[in-house]
Amino acid sequence: MRGQLTPLRMILVVLTVAAGFIVTYTLFLDSSTLKLPLLVSSLAVLSISLGILGFALAGTAVRVAESGRSGLGIATAFGAGLCVLVAAGSLAGAIVLGILAAAS
Repeated sequence: MRGQLTPLRMILVVLTVAAGFIVTYTLFLDSSTLKLPLLVSSLAVLSISLGILGFALAGTAVRVAESGRSGLGIATAFGAGLCVLVAAGSLAGAIVLGILAAAS
Protein backbone atom coordinates (compact mmCIF):
# COMPACT_ATOMS: atom_id res chain seq x y z
CA MET A 1 0.00 0.00 0.00
CA ARG A 2 2.73 2.43 -0.91
CA GLY A 3 1.67 5.89 -2.07
CA GLN A 4 -2.00 5.05 -2.26
CA LEU A 5 -4.16 8.02 -3.25
CA THR A 6 -7.51 7.39 -1.63
CA PRO A 7 -10.63 9.21 -2.86
CA LEU A 8 -10.65 11.39 0.27
CA ARG A 9 -7.07 12.49 -0.30
CA MET A 10 -7.75 13.15 -3.95
CA ILE A 11 -10.72 15.35 -3.03
CA LEU A 12 -8.62 17.18 -0.42
CA VAL A 13 -5.80 17.82 -2.90
CA VAL A 14 -8.24 19.17 -5.52
CA LEU A 15 -9.96 21.31 -2.88
CA THR A 16 -6.62 22.65 -1.65
CA VAL A 17 -5.44 23.55 -5.15
CA ALA A 18 -8.75 25.23 -5.99
CA ALA A 19 -8.79 27.22 -2.73
CA GLY A 20 -5.17 28.26 -3.25
CA PHE A 21 -6.01 29.44 -6.76
CA ILE A 22 -8.98 31.47 -5.47
CA VAL A 23 -6.82 33.02 -2.71
CA THR A 24 -4.19 34.00 -5.28
CA TYR A 25 -6.81 35.38 -7.65
CA THR A 26 -8.48 37.37 -4.89
CA LEU A 27 -5.23 38.83 -3.59
CA PHE A 28 -3.74 39.88 -6.93
CA LEU A 29 -6.47 40.26 -9.55
CA ASP A 30 -9.86 40.88 -7.96
CA SER A 31 -11.00 44.46 -7.42
CA SER A 32 -14.70 43.94 -6.74
CA THR A 33 -16.61 44.79 -3.60
CA LEU A 34 -16.74 41.10 -2.65
CA LYS A 35 -12.96 40.81 -2.36
CA LEU A 36 -12.79 40.52 1.42
CA PRO A 37 -15.60 37.95 1.89
CA LEU A 38 -14.20 35.85 -0.96
CA LEU A 39 -10.74 35.96 0.57
CA VAL A 40 -12.01 35.02 4.03
CA SER A 41 -14.05 32.08 2.78
CA SER A 42 -11.32 30.74 0.51
CA LEU A 43 -8.74 31.01 3.31
CA ALA A 44 -11.10 29.09 5.60
CA VAL A 45 -11.57 26.33 3.01
CA LEU A 46 -7.82 26.21 2.42
CA SER A 47 -7.10 25.86 6.12
CA ILE A 48 -9.66 23.12 6.68
CA SER A 49 -8.55 21.07 3.68
CA LEU A 50 -4.84 21.46 4.46
CA GLY A 51 -5.41 20.61 8.12
CA ILE A 52 -7.21 17.37 7.31
CA LEU A 53 -4.63 16.50 4.66
CA GLY A 54 -1.79 17.19 7.10
CA PHE A 55 -3.21 14.92 9.77
CA ALA A 56 -3.85 12.20 7.20
CA LEU A 57 -0.24 12.48 6.06
CA ALA A 58 0.93 12.27 9.68
CA GLY A 59 -0.84 8.94 10.05
CA THR A 60 0.74 7.77 6.81
CA ALA A 61 4.16 8.82 8.09
CA VAL A 62 3.74 6.68 11.19
CA ARG A 63 2.66 3.64 9.16
CA VAL A 64 5.52 4.08 6.69
CA ALA A 65 8.10 4.46 9.46
CA GLU A 66 6.78 1.35 11.25
CA SER A 67 7.18 -0.67 8.07
CA GLY A 68 10.91 0.02 8.05
CA ARG A 69 11.21 2.91 5.58
CA SER A 70 12.29 5.60 8.00
CA GLY A 71 13.59 8.04 5.37
CA LEU A 72 10.27 8.13 3.55
CA GLY A 73 8.50 8.38 6.91
CA ILE A 74 10.53 11.43 7.88
CA ALA A 75 9.89 13.09 4.50
CA THR A 76 6.16 12.39 4.81
CA ALA A 77 6.11 13.76 8.36
CA PHE A 78 7.90 16.90 7.15
CA GLY A 79 5.28 17.38 4.42
CA ALA A 80 2.51 16.82 6.96
CA GLY A 81 4.03 19.42 9.26
CA LEU A 82 4.23 21.95 6.45
CA CYS A 83 0.57 21.31 5.57
CA VAL A 84 -0.52 21.87 9.16
CA LEU A 85 1.62 25.02 9.50
CA VAL A 86 0.13 26.54 6.35
CA ALA A 87 -3.33 25.52 7.57
CA ALA A 88 -2.77 27.31 10.88
CA GLY A 89 -1.59 30.44 9.08
CA SER A 90 -4.54 30.37 6.70
CA LEU A 91 -6.97 29.94 9.57
CA ALA A 92 -5.39 32.82 11.46
CA GLY A 93 -5.63 35.02 8.38
CA ALA A 94 -9.25 34.05 7.84
CA ILE A 95 -10.13 34.85 11.45
CA VAL A 96 -8.40 38.24 11.44
CA LEU A 97 -9.82 39.25 8.07
CA GLY A 98 -13.26 38.00 9.14
CA ILE A 99 -13.13 40.23 12.20
CA LEU A 100 -12.07 43.16 10.03
CA ALA A 101 -14.87 42.47 7.56
CA ALA A 102 -17.45 42.39 10.35
CA ALA A 103 -16.14 45.64 11.83
CA SER A 104 -16.42 47.62 8.63
